[in-house]
This record gives sequence, structure tokens and C-alpha cells, in this order.
Amino acid sequence: MAQLSLLEKNAYISIIIKDNGIWTHLAYTDHNADREYILSDFTDLNNIRFTLDDDFFNNNFWYQYFDNLEKVFNWNIVDRSKEGLFTFRKFADEGDGITGMRIQIDDNQEYFDQIFKSVRDFSLDITLRVVDDKYMETLLKGLSQRLDYEDIMYIDMDLYDFSIYRVMDTYDKKKKVGQSFAKAEKSWPTEMSAIDSLKDSRFKAFLATDISTRELTNLWSNFILDKPLVVSDRNVEDVIRSYMTIQNFSVYTDNKQKIEKFGMTFNKTALIIGGTLPRILGKKRTLLSIIDGLELAGEFDAIFDLDSRFLTFGKTYSTGLESTDIILTKKDFLTGITKVIIPDLPKEDKNKVIMEGIIESVDITKKEFYVLTPNFSFIELPRHKEKLLIEANFKNGAKLSTSWDQKLNLISVPNSKVYDSILVDARPRPIIYGPDAYTNKIKLQRWLDDYKA
Repeated sequence: MAQLSLLEKNAYISIIIKDNGIWTHLAYTDHNADREYILSDFTDLNNIRFTLDDDFFNNNFWYQYFDNLEKVFNWNIVDRSKEGLFTFRKFADEGDGITGMRIQIDDNQEYFDQIFKSVRDFSLDITLRVVDDKYMETLLKGLSQRLDYEDIMYIDMDLYDFSIYRVMDTYDKKKKVGQSFAKAEKSWPTEMSAIDSLKDSRFKAFLATDISTRELTNLWSNFILDKPLVVSDRNVEDVIRSYMTIQNFSVYTDNKQKIEKFGMTFNKTALIIGGTLPRILGKKRTLLSIIDGLELAGEFDAIFDLDSRFLTFGKTYSTGLESTDIILTKKDFLTGITKVIIPDLPKEDKNKVIMEGIIESVDITKKEFYVLTPNFSFIELPRHKEKLLIEANFKNGAKLSTSWDQKLNLISVPNSKVYDSILVDARPRPIIYGPDAYTNKIKLQRWLDDYKA
């Protein structure tokens, strides 16, 4: 039987341009040798935003970009055999050449027309795609089927734009009849409008940083104007957390019917988290802002897409063996998952154990864990080369709407579906912030146990 060509050695580049940044992924596979990996690179266009104009994206820009990309990936991409004529090297072996390249441009990207035209003028060997609502619908429908999720939501949190896309199985008399798609968003059109968001009365209601209005305005304005990807100032982190919570809450209140009951209806539910702000805030505080902003409950898998891997190669992965560019497997996408559990609590009993469990594997020592109210408990799982089993029971009246036996049974499988943490939100509902920054600081210290403002 003839072998499928894409199962042989293959290398493909997929690029996405969004939020004034370029994410590039080079995927290499040799399924005969069980060798598969993805190389990634990010270019921040904010650093050169003051020079961006109609003439910036041109042939010279792209030639220099791919020339530098060769050095970053240590991979021969450009064919220099013909002087003065730019071509991509045909794939020959690992590290030498590619079988194809795709560039995807977010339809909200600044200078969209200039970028699109410059790529088309630069090379006809590059496949061009637009990332719009239809693209996200097709992407999530494919991922939900390939990853076996009944309810899947992608939340993209960037400085000026918060977008939520959701695909959910639909049933008629307990028989699946299709999938529904919904979108919700909140955006700021300019830098000044984002800075002016401080005027929202809810902003200080979520803050745990007790500083003057002038200091707060300076902090937030400098962050908006500089757009750093790394923040070391705890006060700035706290402002970002508050901003994310408010924006998520605004999206929720304006689109409640599109978001409600997420995590409470199906056993197989996933939240994919992307955007620049989660990269700054980290897993724990990002999940705090999402859970409180969207008023989530129940359980779901939280998958962080901080390098836009799902956006670039998600559709390729979902097509499986029918892919026309490269065949990718689950291990390239389902790594570092956080299992989020938000149980119902009977009443506000402080310091009550609401969950206790064990973590065990053949290659690690058996460990016990427990969760107390009102903690926002983030439990990091040990690295493991063999299957990791997590079992837990709910205690003292705590229960989960999606669990008929009121137990947690979780298996982390290396090279397939890997969990690196568990988040159990044991805070009694409703979650109440305020009335002032000092009170919020005390609450966050209690909830997060490592919080310092």
C-alpha cells in the first residue's frame, strides 16, 4: 500500500498577524521516526509602531523577516541560488526547506490592507487567509470534534479587544443534531479610550492597590502607551487584573445568554485562553479574572494558547489525515492543561475542607491534597513520564452539577493530554469585592494565599 506522503518527513510554516504582533510556527513531522515538534517565534510590532505607515510593509520588510527567521529557527527557509529573485527552499530534510507557508491576518489588525497587499506582492507561494468570525466558527467546530469536547469556548483578551467565541453541541430528544456558534465582544477603538476606561466606577471596586487617582492614571497610561509584554510591578499587575475582570464582566452582562451555563451543562468542556494580557498576568490570576468576570461555575479544562498555536495550526490539526499541509497530533496542543473545578457550596463555612484527594503515578511518590474554603486553590501537578492519576472526593456538602458520583477522576497522559495543574475555586457565592482597596487586598491574600499588592 502506498504511504500517505504527509506521513513522511514534512515541514510547514504557519503565521498569524494580530494585535500588532507576528506569531510564526514551523511544524516538523517525521511520523515514521515518531519525531514531531513545533518551533515558535514572536515579533512585537508595537516597538516599531511609530514608524508604521503605508510604505513600511514592503518586500524588504518580508525579506529581512524571513532572513532573520532562518537564524532563529536554525532552518534553511530562503532559496538564495537565484540572485535577485526571492523563493522559498523546497523541503529536502529536517532543517532544510519547507513544503509550504500560510499567513493569516486578523481582520481587526491595524494596517490590514497594507499587510495583505504586501504579502501578496512579495510572494505568490504564500497562502493568505483572513481570521474572522467564520474562520473562528470553523476552527472551533473542528477542534470540538477532534478534541472530543461538547462545549468549547475561545476567549481572546488583548488590550483593546476582548472577544469570546463558543461552539456547543445541540440536542433534540437527547440526540445530537448539530452545533451552535456564538460570539461576544467588547473593544476600545483607541489608546485614549482605553486610558479613559479608568473613569468606569467599577475599576476601583476591583482594585487591591491603594494609590491616588493621579498615580493610578500614570500607571495605566504608561502601560497603555508602552504595551510591555512583561510586567514586574505588582501595582500594574493589579490594575491589569481589575481591567480584565471588568471587561469580562461587561461582555457577560451584554451577552449573558451566549455565555451562561458554561461548565455546568456538559462533562466535556474546554476554555481556550489567548491574547497578550494572559501572558502578562499568568495562569492563576487570569483564571481569577475570567471566573469572576464571566461568573463561571462547574468544571472545565482551561487550555492556554499564549503563542496562538491553536489559531495558526488548529484547523490543520482538526482535519487529521485529510490535512493538505501537515499532519499534527494531540500532543502539540493539549499540554499544560488546568482542570478548573468550581463546586456549589451549601453555605459560607470558613476553613472547611470541601475536597480531598490523591495524586499518584508509577514514577512519583503518592501525594495527598485538600482544599479549604474560601481558597482559590491552584495545585501544581508534578512532572511525569507515565500516566498520572488524580482522584478526589467532595466533602461537607460541596457538590458539582456535572458529576453524578461527586468524585473527581482525572488522568494525565504524556504525549497526549497532559494536565499540569488543578484549580479549585472554593469561595462561597456570590463573589463580593470591595468596598475599598484595603478590603480587596485582604480578600485576595486570603483567596490566593500568595497575593502581594
